[in-house]
Amino acid sequence: MGLPARDAAGTASKDVQVLSLHMAPEPSTEYEQFPDSLPARGRGLRTYGQLMSTKSSGFQISDRLVHVVALAIFALVLRCSSVSEPYFADSFRHVNAIASGSLILQPPGYFLFNLTGFITSRLLHLSVVHALDAINIFFGVTGVVVFYALCRRLFDVQHAFLLSLVYACSPLAWFASDIQCTYASMTFFAPLLLFLIRGKRSFVLGCFAWAVMTGFRPSDGFFVLPWMLYEAIDVTWSKRLKGSAFAAAGFLLWWIPTAQRFGGGILAPFTHSKGQAARVAKGVLAGHPSFYSLVNFVRGCTGMTIAWGILTPLVVIGIFWLWRDRWVRSLTIWMAPGIGFFLLYYVSDATYFSYCVAPGLVVAGFFFAKLGRKRLQTVVYSMAVACSLLFMFGARPIAPRSPSRALVDAYFVSFSTWALRHQYGPTLQELMGDVEQAAVVDGETKSDNTVAYLVLSRMATLP
Repeated sequence: MGLPARDAAGTASKDVQVLSLHMAPEPSTEYEQFPDSLPARGRGLRTYGQLMSTKSSGFQISDRLVHVVALAIFALVLRCSSVSEPYFADSFRHVNAIASGSLILQPPGYFLFNLTGFITSRLLHLSVVHALDAINIFFGVTGVVVFYALCRRLFDVQHAFLLSLVYACSPLAWFASDIQCTYASMTFFAPLLLFLIRGKRSFVLGCFAWAVMTGFRPSDGFFVLPWMLYEAIDVTWSKRLKGSAFAAAGFLLWWIPTAQRFGGGILAPFTHSKGQAARVAKGVLAGHPSFYSLVNFVRGCTGMTIAWGILTPLVVIGIFWLWRDRWVRSLTIWMAPGIGFFLLYYVSDATYFSYCVAPGLVVAGFFFAKLGRKRLQTVVYSMAVACSLLFMFGARPIAPRSPSRALVDAYFVSFSTWALRHQYGPTLQELMGDVEQAAVVDGETKSDNTVAYLVLSRMATLP
């Protein structure tokens, strides 16, 4: 005997309600689309941003757009507030190479960076210096936007935004955008490559991006090569072959012009670079441990501090604590070759770590995602932003009356906005000489520690 029409409809309605309850979305989680980075209890869950999109797709678009615009304006204002005239490292050499039309300097040449400066100068009718400023500020600002896009695929809205603010305020990423050198390009290409290969799973396009990145800073491109090979393990042979073809095409576009300018055959950029590294390196791996090896190690440690700020301990802890997570393991493989080279072989300036800023901060993001303490996360990120701003705007050199002050001025204060405006970049050797003169004038008796520093500074010709 059939049910009345009204009762049948009511029963069907209740069935739909029960079914909808079983299909309701689970609570949000920090992780998003990548099952290899999800804890077992969090797989298949959707983030806050995804839940909001089920209510109003317009809200999600507006939310992301507001964040992107805010981050871009914030990063642009910071970088435009402290643009410097050429003075740091190879700034003058880049300007001269572009002005003369040679487009290369000492190995590895940096042809692609100089070519970009040359084209920008001609197209926008800018001086060479202003063209390089425009390029590096562009890299710095768009790098923050790409970093935010990467974080939105990994963390919730608030987490991604706050971590991107930390990236925008990173003293190293900020400083790199305001000098006429190649380091700022890495603050853009590093998050871009992570986004394409780990985030979007676009391995082929990522291979071409790696080739272009290597053209801007060949050494960093080679440091990332083991990571590229590691990521190639999980893709099909078809994508590997296509990626290799794209990488080879992008690589040859800048390698051949560089080799022609150096002369000596197709391997000229490599052979010249190898000889230069052997001449300057005096780290432990160079085979001659000395006081310089210790200075090199200390400079490398201070460089990581400039890169990650107060989050540096969390980056280190996150690497060991979350090693089993495939994302963290991938980021560690990205950073390990370069950091090992810098600490144990040779590092000239903290800016060498520019390609490690983004992956290191993402590791810190996974640390808080695993910890699950949102309030602590917000407090620490806010403190990181505040400390970076305080350092960049407040750091000033102090007359070096002691070795410790000289080290702080050389390895920390030299990367502040005050240093950019006043073109302040003394070497540790120069500051140690001031310490020695001050001690003589004051009639002080030097301690054994001071003497050790002075001997160290005399033995090591620090760049």
